[in-house]
Amino acid sequence: MKQEKFFVSSKGENVSLYTLTNKNGIQVKITDMGGAIVNILVPDKNGKMTDIVLGHHDPKEYEPNGPFFGALIGRVANRITGGSFTLDGKKYQLILNEPDKGNTLHGGDSYGRRMWKATPIGDSALKLTIVSPDGDAGFPGKLEAEAIYTLTDDNALKIDYRATTDKTTVVNLTNHAYFNLNGEAANECLDHEIWSTAYGHTEVDGNLAATGKTLPVANSPFDLTKGRTFKSIYEDKALPIAFDDNFVIAEKPGKMQTGVFMAVSHRTGITLSVDTDQPGVQFYMGYWLNGEVGKNGVPYKRFGAFCLETQLWPDSPNQPSFPSPRLEPGQVYEHHTVYHFGVEK
Repeated sequence: MKQEKFFVSSKGENVSLYTLTNKNGIQVKITDMGGAIVNILVPDKNGKMTDIVLGHHDPKEYEPNGPFFGALIGRVANRITGGSFTLDGKKYQLILNEPDKGNTLHGGDSYGRRMWKATPIGDSALKLTIVSPDGDAGFPGKLEAEAIYTLTDDNALKIDYRATTDKTTVVNLTNHAYFNLNGEAANECLDHEIWSTAYGHTEVDGNLAATGKTLPVANSPFDLTKGRTFKSIYEDKALPIAFDDNFVIAEKPGKMQTGVFMAVSHRTGITLSVDTDQPGVQFYMGYWLNGEVGKNGVPYKRFGAFCLETQLWPDSPNQPSFPSPRLEPGQVYEHHTVYHFGVEK
């Protein structure tokens, strides 16, 4: 596996970039800063290698990484309403990093902005580990977490997560890659089309905080079972910021489901499909992108990419009817997701 110097962090850490390659020439580049996916190079319908994930022009921006480009997210992904939760009768106050909305987002002090320890496994897999101490960002328990990226010869990127704790805690890990199947610098996805097996979505209020209700997608703008073009979604007045919503694909984690989301660019022909054993997928369409300078020096515009973040449902530490993020000593948190890349026929 190729390992190269990427940049030096503000703490003097030598940050590396690792290149995973499969037998078909597909490449995935990952940095140990935030465990972020920096590049995914796949062939389009004409065989042209195309980078389909957004990333920073200046590598040093992967340390603050405001938009979480490609980052591993924890201790708890998505939003925790009010920035606090109660566990076994004790209230835990977290960092409020969405103070205008009153939410904790992606764990407050996210793992996506920290150094992970990287261990290459052959040419096509990379193991990343991190230790989060008791009280980190307000969360109880020392958490030892790992994520293994594996690029397979059938053109899929597997992410296998695992975590243990020494004290009862909550955990919900994910990856925050931003995809544009036209190429990362294309800056629009109008010709994309997307499908999902999701049968419900979790309702949010005006601050994007979960209300605790799940609603059916049938007969609503959230119904993706027959496919929708991105253009139709952007133009739907019932969806003022398009989608930044959790889609329900199961009631609990553990069972692997294939093709829970599928997307295609009708321009390049590049396809993406997602398998996961998690009960939810946050489908985010890039509303909050705000001119961040991308890898080719092109500022990323609103709706210039989309994310498919496999995870538990949002605000699950506060929602007893949602799949539980609780993790006890002696238990092992596991999460498996596969992103498949191809070309439409």
